[in-house]
This record gives sequence, structure tokens and C-alpha cells, in this order.
Amino acid sequence: MVYPKSSLGHQFILPSSSTLWLAGHTRIRLLLWASILGIIMVPSWGFGAQETLAEEQMPGKVKVEDMHTQEIQALKDRVEILETQQNSILDDISQRVILGGYGAVEFESFGGSKTSFEGKLEVLIAGQIHDRIRFYNEIDLGIPEGEAEAEQAYVDLLIAKWINLRAGVVLVPFGKFNLDHFDPRRDLTDRPLVAQQIVPTTWGDLGASIFGLIPWTPNLISTYEVAIINGLTDDFSPPDDGLENAKSSLARDNNGQKSVVGRLTFKLADQYEIGVSGYRGASSPNGGKTITGFDIDLEFKPRGVPFWEDFEFKGELANFDIQDSQTPSRLFGLYTQVNYHFWPSFFDHTFLGEPYTHPTFTLVGRYDHARISTRAGTGNLTEDRFTVGLNYRPIENYVLKTEYQINNGGIERKSWNGFIASIAWLF
Repeated sequence: MVYPKSSLGHQFILPSSSTLWLAGHTRIRLLLWASILGIIMVPSWGFGAQETLAEEQMPGKVKVEDMHTQEIQALKDRVEILETQQNSILDDISQRVILGGYGAVEFESFGGSKTSFEGKLEVLIAGQIHDRIRFYNEIDLGIPEGEAEAEQAYVDLLIAKWINLRAGVVLVPFGKFNLDHFDPRRDLTDRPLVAQQIVPTTWGDLGASIFGLIPWTPNLISTYEVAIINGLTDDFSPPDDGLENAKSSLARDNNGQKSVVGRLTFKLADQYEIGVSGYRGASSPNGGKTITGFDIDLEFKPRGVPFWEDFEFKGELANFDIQDSQTPSRLFGLYTQVNYHFWPSFFDHTFLGEPYTHPTFTLVGRYDHARISTRAGTGNLTEDRFTVGLNYRPIENYVLKTEYQINNGGIERKSWNGFIASIAWLF
């Protein structure tokens, strides 16, 4: 019997039945060899034949492996595009946004209270989203009170040198100290009494303002800012906290009547600066208890005169009258301060001087006075304070301060005397 050719190309011719056993034996051997050859040929021949057949049956379609390769390459291309876009955005932000901040760690020891460490950390975020549009944010991270808040968070539209628009959480333009309160810039740790019990520094509020600079002559310029804000509330308790608790805390206006506040300065020859501020607005929910405030600040830095050019003289006076209020009815305060900057040459080659370019010591003396008057027959609250301090600045943005206070009165530190030290830095 003759069988057709096998898939291997062999033709099998079998004998008659007399040789059946031999044929059966031969068939088993052939099947065994065919199996062995099939195992060997499957990777190289069997699959290839199937693929060739599949390609012949599906002409024009891409192989499965090619499809996977194309999909993977497409994903890689997409990831690269996203990475490029992300890098572009980050590069753009890094060119337009400045991130900084400042911190302070304070220690105090007074006879009437326990010793304590306190501190603060604030983040500053500023930048420009256009040549004429800039923003500024000062975020208090809530140390030690535990609640973060925005002291400033506004955007400026720069129209011209003499008029510009600001909106957001604005730093209220009332008094020099409220506008320049950064710990690393101050030469004493404690704020003046007038900037705590009278003017509620740091004082920010929701609103809008216009501001600008007017050059009268090459040596005389003026700056101004006028703002419309929600304003102070009628929360005057306890009385010895002054207006500190009357700040709106960036909440909705409690009476719907806006307050107007502004500051005007004159600067002469980069030596003299005088600022005048005013405030007026209702404080109670029914629109009553109108608060009227006035502030004047002075600063004098002698230039070009030996010995005297190392001195600074500054001061501020503020007064608030509260209509139809019994406690308090009037708040008044002032401070005067003298700074003397010096650097003994024998410190040049010590660890205090050698690593730095322009280190300096500053000797500071300050007098504070505050008075909170009432119509309730409870008497007036007053306090006088004398402070002597010494600070060391290896660089402008790092300062180590020490000071001693003598207090007499019943407002903030009562009649306690004590020691204060702090370290403050700006980054």
C-alpha cells in the first residue's frame, strides 16, 4: 500500500500482511523520530509557518509584536512631552516666583511670670505674573498660637509711578511700625507698646488701596497709600489688650460700613522721613462706635557726619478715639528710640568678625508709654517702659538680640522687670 507523502516529504510504502509485525515496529520507530523532529522544528518551523499563514490570511495588518512596540513607543513619547511641559511650567514659575521667609526664637524671664521660649516662622511668596502685575504673600505659620493666617496676600496692578492699585489682604497703612515689623529688621525683640496695645500690629485686613510715589525734587519725594477695608470691630475686651482683639481677623465686615485708612510720607535727602496716618470707621454691628485714629512717625539717619552717621533716631505717636464707647474710650501711646551702630577693630580677627564682611554691634535705648482711658469710672490704665539692648549682626539678615526691660504700670508687663533674648533670621 502506498500512502501519500507526509508533511515531512517522505513517501511510505508498506509490505503485505506477512510482514505486519515488522511494519508495526517500523511505524512506531518512524512516529518516534517524527515526534523528536517535531519538537526540534517547532520553534523555528512550526510557528513560522503559522505566522506566515496568518500573514497570508490577514494581509495589510501589523504583527502583534509590532503593535505592542508602537504602543510602548507612543507612551514613551507622551511621557516625554508631559515631562517637557512640566519642566517648562516649573522653569516659568521659578523665574516669576520668589520664595523666602523669616523666623525668630525668643526667650524671656520676668519676675512675675515663668520663663518661656517662644518663636515664629513666616513664609514669604512674591513674584510677577506680568511686567505690570505683581503679588505678595506673608503667611504666619501659627507658631506658637497654632493657627496659620495670612498677614498679607495681595496683588498689585502697576499703572504709573504716581498711582497703582492693590487688592487682597493688605497691610493696613497706619504707622511706620505696622508696615515695617519684620523681626530680623528690628533692633529690639519686643515691639513698642504703641505697636501692641494702641496700633494692633501686625494689622492686616481685606480691602483695596491705591498707592504711589511723587518726586517733588531730586532730594524730596513723597509716598502715599489710601485703603478701603472692613475695619476694626467693637471687641475691646479685656481693656488692657487695647485694640488687639478688635482686628477683623479677615472675617466678614460686622456692620457693612467700610473704614478708610491712609498714610502719607515725606523723605528728604535720604536722611529724614516723616509719616502721617489717619483712620476712620464704624466698629459695632449697628454701625455705631466710630473709631477715629491719628498717627505720626519720624526717622532720622545722619549722613556724611563723622560719629553721628552711626546713629539712628526714630519714634512714633498714635491716638484712637472711640465714640460712644465706655471701655475703652481713648487709646494713646508713643515711643522714642536711639540706635548706635559700632564695631571695635579688635574683633576683626575673632570668630565674631573674621568670617564676615560687615559685622556690627548695635546699642539700643527706647522709652515707651501707653495709656488706655475709659468712661466707666474704672480709671485709666497706663504703663511706662525703659529698655536697653545690645544686638550683634554678622550679616544683615541674621541678628542676635539681648535686652533688659524696666516696666511700671498695669497694661502689658505690669511692673515686672526682666530679660529678653532672641535670634532672628531672614532667608
